[in-house]
Amino acid sequence: MSASILSHDPATVCAALSPLLLDERRARIDAAVAARLGGLRVVIENLHDPHNGAAVLRSAEGFGIQRVEVIESFEPFRFSSTVTQGCEKWLDIVRHKTLDAAVEALRRDGFVIYAAVPGAEASVEDLNFSRPAAVMVGNEHDGLTGAAIDAADRVFSIPMPGMTASLNLSVATALIAERAAALRRRALRAEGDLDAGEQLALRARFYAASVRGAEAIVARYRAGEPGL
Repeated sequence: MSASILSHDPATVCAALSPLLLDERRARIDAAVAARLGGLRVVIENLHDPHNGAAVLRSAEGFGIQRVEVIESFEPFRFSSTVTQGCEKWLDIVRHKTLDAAVEALRRDGFVIYAAVPGAEASVEDLNFSRPAAVMVGNEHDGLTGAAIDAADRVFSIPMPGMTASLNLSVATALIAERAAALRRRALRAEGDLDAGEQLALRARFYAASVRGAEAIVARYRAGEPGL
């Protein structure tokens, strides 16, 4: 999808492209947009394995989390397109060169930060998701850095009453994302938290990602060409 299409009025984009979508596809997009969470973010620090990176993206998107923040202070973020199956086009992936830059951006946007730390007494269920919140996880080998843990407002872990002491990072992140998203929706008593303007802009983006040649179609629509 060309970035220039996003410069068009989203209502115009939707009007031009909506008739070209199958009813089932349009309904699926509209439902996904309505349930989108902008006030919950997943933050990953120095992830190493591209397959884990891809799995994190799929989990975030699958549970309706719109934005994934990646910290690349030691490791560049990579993901396997074979595993993502294209889910990245539905997400906002924001890269930060340092932990400080990521924390500053989250604080500026009004987010509280929760850090996943094995053995922490609190669980996801104990966290407050009535306000914008970011859940932060570390890499496969060392977890979060000490600085990341220190920057968090609260630490939490996944309760594991069995004999196994840890989970694969992608599995752990999926469990965290699912619970955090459910708790955010429960706290708000709503499926999504985007306002009407944000939903319209996201719907236009998703429509454009679903229609081949969307840029040219929107241009012809704006020019008033017949047959559109």
